Amino acid sequence: MKYLLPILIAATFSFAQWGDWGGGGGGGDKSINEYKKISVSGREVYVYAPSGLKDNSPLLMSFHGMDQDPNYQQSNTHWEAVADSAGFVVAYPKGATGYSTWDISGDQDTKWITQIIDQMANDYKIDKKRVYMSGFSMGGMLSYHAMGKIADKIAAFAPCSGYLMMGAGTAQRPVPIFHTHGTSDNVVGYDGLENNLKSYRQQFKCPDKAEVEDNHPNGENRATLYTWGPCDNGIYVKHLKLEGRQHSPSKADVSDIWNFVKGYDLDGPIGASKPESSASPASSADVAKSSSSGTGVGPGQSSSSRGFGFGHRSSSGTAVGSSGGTQSPWGPIVTSSSSVSLAVSSSAAIGVIGVVSSSSFEMFAALPEDPSLLRVSVYRSSDNSIMVSNAQGKSITVFNSLGHVVRTTRGTAGVQKVYTGAKGVYIVKVGSRAFKTSL
Repeated sequence: MKYLLPILIAATFSFAQWGDWGGGGGGGDKSINEYKKISVSGREVYVYAPSGLKDNSPLLMSFHGMDQDPNYQQSNTHWEAVADSAGFVVAYPKGATGYSTWDISGDQDTKWITQIIDQMANDYKIDKKRVYMSGFSMGGMLSYHAMGKIADKIAAFAPCSGYLMMGAGTAQRPVPIFHTHGTSDNVVGYDGLENNLKSYRQQFKCPDKAEVEDNHPNGENRATLYTWGPCDNGIYVKHLKLEGRQHSPSKADVSDIWNFVKGYDLDGPIGASKPESSASPASSADVAKSSSSGTGVGPGQSSSSRGFGFGHRSSSGTAVGSSGGTQSPWGPIVTSSSSVSLAVSSSAAIGVIGVVSSSSFEMFAALPEDPSLLRVSVYRSSDNSIMVSNAQGKSITVFNSLGHVVRTTRGTAGVQKVYTGAKGVYIVKVGSRAFKTSL
């Protein structure tokens, strides 16, 4: 902290001026006095909730810089303008100590943040899986610090003009990051940002090369948007580079921030097929159809194998289907179907999971014999590709809905893109496990 104080105190004398509203969603003419001031564990938090707010709405917390306050942060970001149209709660917490600093080395403030979240859940019935954190300058540093402390409470992070100047920390999990920073920042220098972001991208196993969007719309500065992903768990890391921006928060950036963070909850990308738990493999009656018979059975099976061959093992070790068919050529299939319910079978041979689909068709899928396959997951990414994680060294085969092989490859460490193609149902076989997903 002693190294940061002389640098950060200078921030109060070097803020750039800002222009008109740059695309934040309209409005933005409220003052902090129109917010509700509450006390959480004896400390102030200013809260804005749009009229007609629905239960289970998101929460966004915006943290000010050193030697500043919620009034300064709110008057320059006007998050209420976006909240009115998007329907979420905004909170501006107030820092402690005489210089209004944040604890970016311990857990005083991260513990307090969890108390704020609990209070918002009690007062506004917010969705605790959709809590987002943004902060300016030292508030941005606090955002990075929180990644290593309470990433299980925050779905996505959006630091602005602030990073951990003594070196990047270690995040608890791969988290979505949207970092905005001006190239003329003379308080928290732009030159130090890349090494910080690179550390997190490496932790999250992001692609080395970014997608670059020149002339990204911004109401104040010429902007370039850099995107790395998909990374582990399907998350993305983005950086909005603002040419000539000095050290200041801005309402010109909040729409970009919101459009990014709103796509995530604590489970990952909202609306994407989530990685399935290998402890509860499941199956569904609407698996891939055969190219030869079109009867709804796997490739190579006859139309009489109506059980699809998803079976528990007999005492002799032969896989048998619930209707007498042979085992599926894909092996036990994991599906993301929300219509599937699970029940434990009483089979004495080995532990299996019984599955009843919405059509009441009962099947069984054995747990994988290779323990390393328990870590494998398959899901659809936000760019509509099939992703596989934790499959290092395993053979990967992708089948389309006709049972045709459309891709074969070898698994790598971390997350990899294995297929991008036409919409439809796909079976992805990883080693002896198979997953059902769709594009």
